[in-house]
Amino acid sequence: MDLPKDLKINLKKFKDMRYGENPHQSSAFYIEDSKPGFEQLWGIELSHNNIGDANQAWKLVLEFERPTVAVIKHANPSGIASRENLTEAFNLAYASDSVSAFGGIVAVNREPTLDMIEAMRGKFFELMVAPKFSEPILERLKKRSAKMRVVKAERPAKLLEFTRAFGGYLVQTADEIDESPKAWNVVCGKAPDAKMTADLEFAWRVVKHVKSNAIVLARGENMLGMGTGQPNRVNSTMLALHQAQGKKPEDRNWSVTKEKTAGAVMASDAFFPFPDNVELAARAGISAIIQPGGSINDEAVIAASKKHGITMVFTGVRHFKH
Repeated sequence: MDLPKDLKINLKKFKDMRYGENPHQSSAFYIEDSKPGFEQLWGIELSHNNIGDANQAWKLVLEFERPTVAVIKHANPSGIASRENLTEAFNLAYASDSVSAFGGIVAVNREPTLDMIEAMRGKFFELMVAPKFSEPILERLKKRSAKMRVVKAERPAKLLEFTRAFGGYLVQTADEIDESPKAWNVVCGKAPDAKMTADLEFAWRVVKHVKSNAIVLARGENMLGMGTGQPNRVNSTMLALHQAQGKKPEDRNWSVTKEKTAGAVMASDAFFPFPDNVELAARAGISAIIQPGGSINDEAVIAASKKHGITMVFTGVRHFKH
């Protein structure tokens, strides 16, 4: 998609929101044509934050061809898993961080099943988004909650992205690029087998949707933990390990172990500037790391991976998300 020299946008108000990100802010949803890209089927009125978070959740699950369920909180995944059985996928996604899942959004890249809906019983979610809902499923959701918003979404077209900056706009194309494991460069360690490749690809697709600096840990196409939005990558790695190893927020004194992360893979949205993240990964028993590469310290990072027997994969593609 090319960026035009002159850009004219004709928007019309589709719906006023109760307020914006905060109650003192006004908000409305505008569209370019007659299609908003989603339809609310049930629940209380959508909020500004609901639409933003649902959009992020929807784009995440659309990354996957296999049946996938994600739980989103504040535009970041607290859990996501791919399984042929949607109930199993939901249970894994929820268990990844059940504390953060409270009041979150459930996104499914398939029509939800009745078993999956039943697995959600007793758990509070603000919204569910999926490509379709059968009448029996929708009726069950209506009986389950009069408030939870149920949204049917369409696959979005490739559109330009806008960000207000100073007196103008930053405009960019979407972060969409054809990527294949065949184009990866294994810079050290054993060549990934089919199982490791599936986990690396899963983690790489997820980390693209986590706010930078982003780290994702996964095993068995299930996210174990993630670190998001930190000014340095070490803190993001520590947060991901903290979540994956089941530490509670009040647990301030803990050490990295291999207890729950041995054999997992790690994805980083941008290169590692230093080997410190690799040292943490080694203490956690991480088997492989996928990252873009391109740091001036790549040689030191690769050397640390070799020392600990960790497979290191360079993708040559960065996925910053600010």
